[in-house]
Amino acid sequence: MSLFQINIKTLQNLEPVLEAELREFGAADIVPGRRIVSCTVDQKLLYKLNLHLRTALRILVPVAEFPIREADDIYKQALRIDWTKYLNLEQTFAIDPNVNALFIKHSNYASLRLKDAIADSFNQKFGKRPDVHPENPDVLFNLHVDNHRVTISLDSSGESLNRRGYRERGAKAPLNEVLAAGMILLTGWRGETDFYDPMCGSGTLPIEASMIAQNLPAQFLRSKFGFMRWKDFDAQLWKVVKQEASAGMRKQPCRIIATDADPRQLRSAKINIELAGFEDDIEIALRDFTETSPISEQGILIINPPYGERIEEENLLQLYKNMGDHLKKAWSGHQAWIISSNREAMNRIGLKPSKKIPLINGTYECRFQQYQLFRGSRKDHVVSQL
Repeated sequence: MSLFQINIKTLQNLEPVLEAELREFGAADIVPGRRIVSCTVDQKLLYKLNLHLRTALRILVPVAEFPIREADDIYKQALRIDWTKYLNLEQTFAIDPNVNALFIKHSNYASLRLKDAIADSFNQKFGKRPDVHPENPDVLFNLHVDNHRVTISLDSSGESLNRRGYRERGAKAPLNEVLAAGMILLTGWRGETDFYDPMCGSGTLPIEASMIAQNLPAQFLRSKFGFMRWKDFDAQLWKVVKQEASAGMRKQPCRIIATDADPRQLRSAKINIELAGFEDDIEIALRDFTETSPISEQGILIINPPYGERIEEENLLQLYKNMGDHLKKAWSGHQAWIISSNREAMNRIGLKPSKKIPLINGTYECRFQQYQLFRGSRKDHVVSQL
């Protein structure tokens, strides 16, 4: 089975997590970039990575790369490519542009020039051309322009891989699924201890945690990928990949508990948990965090509190102070991780973080901080380790 290069898009600062995932699955020649990681795979591993990767957004297979001086060079160069290798007349296609070039004012123009080249290439050979379907194309091409360098890739994923299939239709998604999975993997937790999300919102963190604990593929609910409509799609090989994934699943070895003080948020979490099929795996309850206590001697909490966009500053600072006080009082022996963009509010927690990891949540520049909640004082714990 021949090897080829792929480029995998991810969120900023999750590149090391994605690297670790790729190493685990046996990818070769792993090279990290900014919001992207490249590696070498064969066809089976391409299928496997689309099914399993938790921190991937899209998996791209480059088919052409060339230099340009101006936007119209995209058309001239792309017209030389044999597009019948990737597309036939009965299929639809679309272009997903990512343009970073001062001499191209609109990414849509670059996309249009590539679309015209593909259409004209077919017209010259057959006197007709495949149709464009921007919403649900059979074949999705990714157009990346970085200054004077163009890379055209086949998008093997189709729909973005953060769309796992368990989110309630029309529901707001305050936490991207890829970010949630990345946060959990950054903690090192894999289901060894009980998992708590005391401000669970729509339930993304506990759902991703349950998938990790059960070793379920990130896309276990998805039935369609972009590569399934490619000319070289191997249905039997895909069947083998899915069978191997099923054989690796396990019963959840821990308890996962999701609580929230907002009944509307909890209703949304309940719906999403049921859509994922995890109603027997995730315990949910309406409860304020300060009234929540652990059911275990050890465990992990991941908390995504409000950042201040809808709460008065005074109330927000008090919320973070109360959170820190309660962690000190009730959660000794546990490990807490908190993500927030509000530095002043994080300082009110009153605990010294042992790790600070920069992450981006939507448009917010955040810190993901670890707090080791020792029994007694931190000094006592250090002395006991000597």
